[in-house]
Amino acid sequence: MAVELTVGATYVDRVIANADDLLRQYRLDTGSLYLDYQSTTIPKTVVVPEDLAVTLLVNSQVSGPAFHSLHMNGATIIADLARLPNKPLEQTTADERRELAALIARMAMWRGFAASVATKVLHKKRPDLIPILDNQAIFGAYMNKDWPEKAARTESIKRADQIFPALDWIAFDITRPENELAWESLQAIEPSRTRIQLFDSVWWMYFRTIQPVK
Repeated sequence: MAVELTVGATYVDRVIANADDLLRQYRLDTGSLYLDYQSTTIPKTVVVPEDLAVTLLVNSQVSGPAFHSLHMNGATIIADLARLPNKPLEQTTADERRELAALIARMAMWRGFAASVATKVLHKKRPDLIPILDNQAIFGAYMNKDWPEKAARTESIKRADQIFPALDWIAFDITRPENELAWESLQAIEPSRTRIQLFDSVWWMYFRTIQPVK
């Protein structure tokens, strides 16, 4: 039986009818390599320019200015990373998600960054807590009531008041009761993935099925 997953946090709910097939298809996407890659920059409270490299596997638009920003500013968020709650996103409180949004926004304001690149770097540090907030897939489609009738936008997201709702929506969807059996089935397919990774994998494949790269 196909696995159905409901996403959209009741604001823009959509039912993904074949979530299990999409998760299996994700194994062929470069995003799967991103998730599997074991970084040599292991400390989860340190971000360095080398952390940008793996984000290329998840369609990040990294550039020289981003490398320079991370080189100059990475050390300034070590304490903030250390203070992040030691729990997965599905167990966080709203206040903890606001603090996380503030940290992502701080990094997103660096030259060459936005929420997308920031979370693609940070996700590798805390793969259970920090979801990938892709500009198109999350802000342009998942949270957009006009998608797919209108193609997902590509504007850069940088502010905490834009980032917090995305964290809140994802936290809601990965804990909503009607999805519980679906998460169990998806976890059985990919037991090494965190719940936000399962969400991201399924949603990315669903998004690209409806809005393929031109």
